[in-house]
Amino acid sequence: MPQPAPHDPDIGLHADPAVWRGLTARRVSRRGLLRAGGLAAGAAAVAGGTGLAGLLAGCGDAAPAAAVTEAVGTTAWWSKQRLHHTVNFANWPDYIDVLHGKHPTLEHFTALTGISVNYTEPVSDNVGFFNAIKPSIERKEYTGYDIIVTTTNSPALGELISNNWLIPLNQSMMANFRKYGGRLAENPPWDPGNTYTMPWQSGWTAIGYNSAVVTTPGSSVGILFDSKYAGKVGMMSDPQELGSVGLLAIGVEPATSTEADWRKAATFLRKQKSDGIVRGYYNQNYIDNLKSGEIVVSQAYSGDIFQANLQQQYRDLQLLMPLEGGMFWTDNMCIPLYAENPKDAMALMDYFYQPQVEAVVEYYNDYVCPVPGAQQELLNPSGWAAATLAAMRPEVGEPPSYTADSPLVFPTAQYQARSRTYFQFSDPAELALWNSLFEPIAASA
Repeated sequence: MPQPAPHDPDIGLHADPAVWRGLTARRVSRRGLLRAGGLAAGAAAVAGGTGLAGLLAGCGDAAPAAAVTEAVGTTAWWSKQRLHHTVNFANWPDYIDVLHGKHPTLEHFTALTGISVNYTEPVSDNVGFFNAIKPSIERKEYTGYDIIVTTTNSPALGELISNNWLIPLNQSMMANFRKYGGRLAENPPWDPGNTYTMPWQSGWTAIGYNSAVVTTPGSSVGILFDSKYAGKVGMMSDPQELGSVGLLAIGVEPATSTEADWRKAATFLRKQKSDGIVRGYYNQNYIDNLKSGEIVVSQAYSGDIFQANLQQQYRDLQLLMPLEGGMFWTDNMCIPLYAENPKDAMALMDYFYQPQVEAVVEYYNDYVCPVPGAQQELLNPSGWAAATLAAMRPEVGEPPSYTADSPLVFPTAQYQARSRTYFQFSDPAELALWNSLFEPIAASA
């Protein structure tokens, strides 16, 4: 295994094994196109497990789940729920630990609790999945899922919350979350107090570049607007991502931006385009253009650059976390309204907040971990995690310490400080205005 390259936090993330190590099984990118246009009209807006045994003790499975009422999610409502010893979990593809075609963490959970998990991967993009489950919720029917995973900067999550289509979480069943959840997991701006969501994994939209061509990338988002790379810059067609980087470029925090800021950012982005700096506005295919050399610098998802580095010929692709910040997104676990097994869902969601469990998940995933304590479990595995990580080693390749040392999995204070959150739209009109400013920039390319 080659030694890590020097790391300069003011320049970017270099292709050292701790950050860019490959997996035996190639994973497709987690990130999909998060466009709002697909929303319907009007909708565009371990061992032992801390607290788990106690939470499950005495909870029988004979009584059916209480019918949904206006008091759904209240303490009284939750007191009527019972375990049914099954839970249906909908997630993105290739987004959980795998060993010989199975999921060790889920098997461990079932062994501890007796709750079987039907784990499926139907989420290929936020809006498409939202539109798939929306009719069931509107008919007041079970969607078929007790846990779904959706992303902060997708209007789908805002739609679910604003329409009261998520069940407020049982705060008394979040012992592991409260004890082990990190600062990036607790009390997020899109869900104060974690009323509806618990983070699954996170990542960044930052800047990818070809270090063989861009030898002095600097440390600013301004590289995307540098005439030196005219005709070789890639921007994202997603209006959320395009508008957010435009705001960063003019020195405005996206989360607290105003309509006036949006207009200034749109003007700045239009000038970038008219000056001939932008080669194209891309969805997920920007990574192919970086690989081919058609573009040499681009907005990029951290996971895509990670995956590109699985192949020797793309080792020159690097990720820059600019001083202005990278857009930090989080995929959230939540319970859709009319779920049939909400108490089982709570047990599984909180289970994942044990350090041993998250150590196993991250050894495969390598996204930003919501449980800081998992880092020590990767460095010094113990108990169930030690045996599981050892069994996974032949498939993964590098030792768990490489994952533990990665700033993309366990962000340093500096990377946490550079993480920026997306603007949260309060109503469909705000979203429509945002899209009217930024969509045409990419659409008319």
